[in-house]
Amino acid sequence: MTISRIHEFKETFMHRKNLIRLVVVLGFALFTVGQLPALADTVVSVSVDTSSIASTPGAEVFFILTDGNGIGDANNTAALSNFALGLGTPGAIDALNTTGGVTGNLSTGLSLVDSAFLSVFGQLFTPGTSLSFNLDLTSNVDNGGTPDQFSMIILDANGNPIPNTDPNGFGDLLVINIDSANPVITNYASNLVTVGSATTPPPPPVTTPEPSSILLLGTAILAFVALRGRLAYTARSMDAR
Repeated sequence: MTISRIHEFKETFMHRKNLIRLVVVLGFALFTVGQLPALADTVVSVSVDTSSIASTPGAEVFFILTDGNGIGDANNTAALSNFALGLGTPGAIDALNTTGGVTGNLSTGLSLVDSAFLSVFGQLFTPGTSLSFNLDLTSNVDNGGTPDQFSMIILDANGNPIPNTDPNGFGDLLVINIDSANPVITNYASNLVTVGSATTPPPPPVTTPEPSSILLLGTAILAFVALRGRLAYTARSMDAR
């Protein structure tokens, strides 16, 4: 074996050794990225004292999810469950004022997705002593600086909001601006509205890359470098001639 061939052999060996290290590092990186934790939901129980308007048919509750981007990117969901009306009874859904990504009702549970600029649900009810439910709100922050927002309003039979201190005059009882993984819950009727903890659902499954994907990536890189080495060897052979 000539000296030049010995150098070529050493160069190829070191090249492949470094390649193997690269594949191992890339495989570890892909595995690590797949293990990134998901953002936690805001999960709370909400109870509203409706005794001041009890037994009067025609009251209405509104739940509103606003898309901060204004394009309906559908990146957040408000799931409301376990409704209880404190001896009250649900009435008809307000079809004229229900719009956007809304499914369900007070009897079966309710879901709002910000697939439109405004997703609004309204339903009439005859109040009992309270209205309570569990809220599970995702916490995906919009780009652009304007957050998605969840809010709640209750109107009496005359169409007036029940007492609140909403400075914007909308009659909101609760407002949650989704501006972080743990958004603040603003209570504009603390004498009527109680916010507590609720059962947290299990976290979503962790997505990890399939082993075959990592092997495929490594095989592709090895093939590329082997081809590159072969072309380089051919070029050197032609130069030697």
